[in-house]
Amino acid sequence: MKELERRVREAIEAEPENIGRFLNDPSDRVILSLLANRNIGEEHLLVLAKRRDLSGSVMEAVGARKFGPEGYRVKLALVVNPKTPRRMALGFLKDLRLRDLGFVTRNRGIPTELRQASEGIIKEKLPSLPPGMKISLARQVSEELIKALLVEDNPLVIRACFENPRMNEAVALWAINHKKTPPSTIENISAHPNWSARKSVRFALARNPYTPVGRAIEFVQGMVTSDQRFLYNDPSVPAAVKVQVEIELERKGQPLFPPNDSGRIIGMPEEE
Repeated sequence: MKELERRVREAIEAEPENIGRFLNDPSDRVILSLLANRNIGEEHLLVLAKRRDLSGSVMEAVGARKFGPEGYRVKLALVVNPKTPRRMALGFLKDLRLRDLGFVTRNRGIPTELRQASEGIIKEKLPSLPPGMKISLARQVSEELIKALLVEDNPLVIRACFENPRMNEAVALWAINHKKTPPSTIENISAHPNWSARKSVRFALARNPYTPVGRAIEFVQGMVTSDQRFLYNDPSVPAAVKVQVEIELERKGQPLFPPNDSGRIIGMPEEE
């Protein structure tokens, strides 16, 4: 006990050159005493903000300090530290740069509430951001923000989304099936060597009116009969795609549904 009291007393009185001795002390009391030291600087606060073994009350005391120009790094460290009280971390989000907000959105070690709040801040800023910034963000943000960027009618932004390692099949399917997705995004997905090779993606693309007809026909030709038949009976499938489906089914000797000529595309009688 005497040893702890000695460290507490020395921490509050330490000269600048001796503060480093206490930055990794395991006692919350010693750290709180150190925070009351008039010689503590923001470089010392940064070390404390990165520690994962301190209590929430200590982290709150670190965050309650008044920060100068160098305080940005301390705020960022507090945001990404799971020991920082949620309310305080949320408050610091508004001070973060877009690049760092993007880091927060994709960091699974950060609480969901903080990641979603960061996504919301970026979404609010997207309309006013220059194309170069959007391209940079597209390469690094979370899946949710990739979706927001895929509805941008900018081929360079869309291409950058495909370079993001968090771009996945679920995001591609979301974009294909979303009514606000521009034709340029659908065309890019249909031409992409990775996503256009996925069975579920090819099926969704065949149903999308913005998919280039040549690509949609190619997808239909490679489908199994059950998928072709589903497309044939789906009223949302573009007529040109249905024509190819009908060709493929007849080539396989498969009956068409409905079984009479009234439902056929190729064999539909001409109007009198």
